[in-house]
Amino acid sequence: MLFPKKELDLSTPKVMGVLNLTPDSFFDGGKFLRKDNSFDESKIFNSIESMIEDGADFIDIGAQSTKPGFTKISPSEELDRLGLVFDKLNDYPVLFSIDTFNYEVIKEAINKKIDLINNVFSFSDQESFKLVCRNDIPICVCHQGNPDNKEDIFSQINLFFSDVEEKFEKEKFNTDNIIFDPGFGYGKTPFQNLKILSNLEKLKKDRILLAGLSQKKFLKLLFETKDKHLNEQSLSAGIIACLGGANILRVHQVRETVNLLRNLWPK
Repeated sequence: MLFPKKELDLSTPKVMGVLNLTPDSFFDGGKFLRKDNSFDESKIFNSIESMIEDGADFIDIGAQSTKPGFTKISPSEELDRLGLVFDKLNDYPVLFSIDTFNYEVIKEAINKKIDLINNVFSFSDQESFKLVCRNDIPICVCHQGNPDNKEDIFSQINLFFSDVEEKFEKEKFNTDNIIFDPGFGYGKTPFQNLKILSNLEKLKKDRILLAGLSQKKFLKLLFETKDKHLNEQSLSAGIIACLGGANILRVHQVRETVNLLRNLWPK
């Protein structure tokens, strides 16, 4: 797949590390905050460099939490959080993704030569949709579930993905630039999440799939633990997803995931 910075071969699974510049993300919110609530620049860039050294192919930057019941911040506040990193995107060989749904943030990210726009609401607002179509930049779209919808979950997601492809095709957008995220944890029951995980090939077709499984609560069903983290479950789920056709794993444990994938999918 061709990104602004370089081309990446997705025939073997790749790893996307998470960089949350938020105080309230569900797993690692506040990780980079000082006691006075300012961001610790050295910690942020040390984390970026560590993920690169550990073998990350992407780093997904987020400054707006999208956990259930999230509080929406203004685009200016989101950009303030992102400013330090945005100014150094081209200093590193890794591909950078921005996890946002704000038009102003997407616009600035494109101006700063971001490699991928990851929008959990799939560019549902017309401004953002038209903007990415004009720039033909790689994007990631995400299925949002509805617990009241009793239709088969695979039918729901496949229909959504097909509608997205049709919508972008009408604007002459290169649909080879779309990455599809089935949306683990987004409006789905624990059973639906496990069902998707164990049958991901039903969504694959010729699509590039991203699986965001890391530390998701439904993974507690995989095996019991008293730990607050779900590290082992996340790693296990990632392997299952790759066997089902996932091309990219979005993870908090970069080193462990990279090492595991290298053992199973040697170059």
